[in-house]
Amino acid sequence: MKTEILQYDLEKALEAVLAFSRETNYYGLLNTILTKMMELTNADAGTLYVAEDEQLVFRIMKTISLNIYKGAHENIDLPPIRLDGDHIDNISAYAAIKNELINVDDVYEDARFNFSGPKNYDKLTGYRTKSMLAFPLSTTEGEVIGVIQLINAQDGAGAVIAFTAAFDTSVLLALASASANALANILYAKEIDELFHSFVRVMTKAIDERSAYNVNHTNNVAKLCGAFAEYLTSQYPKGHDYHFSENRQSQLVMAAYLHDVGKIVTPLHIMDKMDRLGDQTESLQYRFDIAALQNPGMSAKLAEAWSIIEAANTSGFMTDEKVEQIKALADLKYIDRDGEPAPILSGQNIESLTVRKGTLTDDERKIMQEHAAITHRLLDNMKFNKSYRHVPTWASSHHEYLDGTGYPYGLSGGEVELEMCILTIMDIYDALTAGDRPYRRAMPSEKACEILKSMAGEGKLHKELVTMFIESGIGR
Repeated sequence: MKTEILQYDLEKALEAVLAFSRETNYYGLLNTILTKMMELTNADAGTLYVAEDEQLVFRIMKTISLNIYKGAHENIDLPPIRLDGDHIDNISAYAAIKNELINVDDVYEDARFNFSGPKNYDKLTGYRTKSMLAFPLSTTEGEVIGVIQLINAQDGAGAVIAFTAAFDTSVLLALASASANALANILYAKEIDELFHSFVRVMTKAIDERSAYNVNHTNNVAKLCGAFAEYLTSQYPKGHDYHFSENRQSQLVMAAYLHDVGKIVTPLHIMDKMDRLGDQTESLQYRFDIAALQNPGMSAKLAEAWSIIEAANTSGFMTDEKVEQIKALADLKYIDRDGEPAPILSGQNIESLTVRKGTLTDDERKIMQEHAAITHRLLDNMKFNKSYRHVPTWASSHHEYLDGTGYPYGLSGGEVELEMCILTIMDIYDALTAGDRPYRRAMPSEKACEILKSMAGEGKLHKELVTMFIESGIGR
């Protein structure tokens, strides 16, 4: 009979080990570990604790006969158990501290440990806690990373029996070690993933805080991308292009967090240029003052010229008439330090003031646009595992348009992946509605959505995604 039990235990243990090796999700593995341990011992109830910060934290609780299941993603509202000498009378704490398996045939007849908790639970629920087993989840290196507590082993007829009569404990301990190793691997991967995400958060903060006018952009775009991916997933079934798996959404959000990392090298005087002249204003004003001192009779003309310059400097759009007014000021002269006549307005001044829309000259715009290519070059030097392999390409393609007029690659049509389309839409929307941009006031959501629809109508943006984004109301 013992040989039959052992054979049965080994078969069930092998099934459990295979289940542990297949599970890659942290909470999924916790659930699998407790479930398999309960199946192997035919236990009616079980609790899985994880060792964190010198204490055992409740993670999963199950009682089959009472149809109770708590844990996984929800928090269990029970205080953790401290792993110190003051709590050694707790059976689970003892199992963790001593790294031992403890078997109790009947908690009401055992004086080794303090069983006030189970007894109070029995009074409240009418349950009868009898046999109990507590054992550590200990890795091959001897590190205890958790404890499992099982309650009420049952025979084939459902009667409660002692755990030692139900299985071979050596098989259980071997299985506990295998599950602990699997859990340690996931925890290590989780720790590495957290380290990676913390690095991304640091990079994001460094980028956004370079400019007083860009402090919320990256976070806003990431939130919009995440929320829109969730919305699409809620509207479409698995297998559809618009349905996002957890990993796909995670990659999209990560790409959003890193999409402007190239701005770390963009000159601040270009990134923060509030008006057309930018940092040229002070030197130009100085030349006007010198000219007025050199020729008092020109004061009125110079004052009028300066009014034209001030108007052009902050104009929303430069019409042909305004451009000609600026160009006409090229004849204004002053005597430079060498005693020679020189233009008050330099060629750079005139080029800047005659920019039709926005604040950047063509050369400055090219420098600004380089951030997308620089993003790719910087991220290309990072080692992204397969779970984040798309991040560098998606992040650097947030200015690509479907009609091929975007940058840095000039992609078009099917070359622009769905995730790139989403990131581009969210980047444009936040740029339009942001209240911290130096060159324009925040635009109402409705007007920004009209611009998105217009760009989609021109073939630049994904028309269906733009429509769904507006319908979702996420931007509002």
